Amino acid sequence: MSAPEGRRYGGADADERRARRRVELIAAGLDLFGSDGYANTSVKRVCEHAGLTQRYFYESFSDRPALLAAVYGDCVEFARAATVAAAAGFVADGGGVGAVGVAAPDAPDVARAALTAFVRCLADDARRARVMLVEVVGVNPDLERLRLNAIHGWADLILTLALGEQTADRTQRLAAIGLVGAVTQLLVDWYTSANGEFAAPADAGPDLFDLDAILDVSVELFIAAYESLLG
Repeated sequence: MSAPEGRRYGGADADERRARRRVELIAAGLDLFGSDGYANTSVKRVCEHAGLTQRYFYESFSDRPALLAAVYGDCVEFARAATVAAAAGFVADGGGVGAVGVAAPDAPDVARAALTAFVRCLADDARRARVMLVEVVGVNPDLERLRLNAIHGWADLILTLALGEQTADRTQRLAAIGLVGAVTQLLVDWYTSANGEFAAPADAGPDLFDLDAILDVSVELFIAAYESLLG
């Protein structure tokens, strides 16, 4: 018999148990959405994978898209934490960018460290790559808004590193959004090509979607934007 919701069970109260179940469902969603795909994963399968009944699914999520949103949000936060940590060593006191952002001589190193950390989050875990680059796209308007908000969140991070406390002008903000879009599309091409979902152009050659080459191009794009627009 399960413990009443208001009582402690196994050292955890009702809210703690609910939070734990939510984490377990998000982990199951990452496993299934990131391997079999969102379209091929039912609520029933998620619950079976998490070892929970559907009753517990609906205490945390209204429907399957809501779980995908939570899984996507978790992936974004994971990648953002890694990216910020990689850049932290180059900014003031290891954490704050101060009034003017990173020093110009450090910009190439910051760009490479931050982008490498971000790319590694996807390259080292194909589940996160699939959720962030493929599965979240075009599901419904709410998820599209979430995805676009994430793009603007990454742009804000770029601007904070580049400008510190200075206010970005319209051109600088557009440049940052464009950088996020460019890197995202390069990674979409890498992921879909590597997983056989789309064939590479016949004249592409074997290295077109090489991850190291994509990283090098991305760094060069960031440096060029910094020197002409963001510095």
